[in-house]
Amino acid sequence: MREAAEGASEIGLEGISIGSLASRLGMSKAGVAGHFKSKQELQMEVIEYGAKDFAEKIWQPNADLQPGRERLLACLDTWYAYSAGSPFRGGCLMTSISTEFDGRPGPVREAIATSWGGWTRVLRNDLDRAIETGELAPPLAPADTITAIESLAAGVNQQTQLFNSRHPEKTASAAARVLLGIL
Repeated sequence: MREAAEGASEIGLEGISIGSLASRLGMSKAGVAGHFKSKQELQMEVIEYGAKDFAEKIWQPNADLQPGRERLLACLDTWYAYSAGSPFRGGCLMTSISTEFDGRPGPVREAIATSWGGWTRVLRNDLDRAIETGELAPPLAPADTITAIESLAAGVNQQTQLFNSRHPEKTASAAARVLLGIL
């Protein structure tokens, strides 16, 4: 699965296949096909693998922090650093595949949207809690704030992968704080 995810981060989910994965692994196509019934099943398992990696690297280190501002900021900083650190050969797998499939209908898109939607809810819950407790007062509506801070992560991935920018995660973290009303 790791190699399939690496390939998908570079060439997209549409670019990976049982045959291309077999070639990368030095295996027979039949040997790889025994693990997946179809290309779509391979794609779905890559999504699951990417979501699990994302949760292990971003959510789990912060899960025990105080809900609200503390956990939200820690998750954002961890996420931006993860994206800047090129966790896969092609950067952040989930960012890459969500961009690839955002305009395509079908079960692969829905699986990505469901996975990403779960992360959006986590961020939104912490933001709502921080607002309710007076820890944060973002100038934008909460939904717009979440959209903006998620967009920063996509920008970190792009700056890292496309432009080889140095430390775009620092810029994103600072911008997130402005969006959250922290001056």
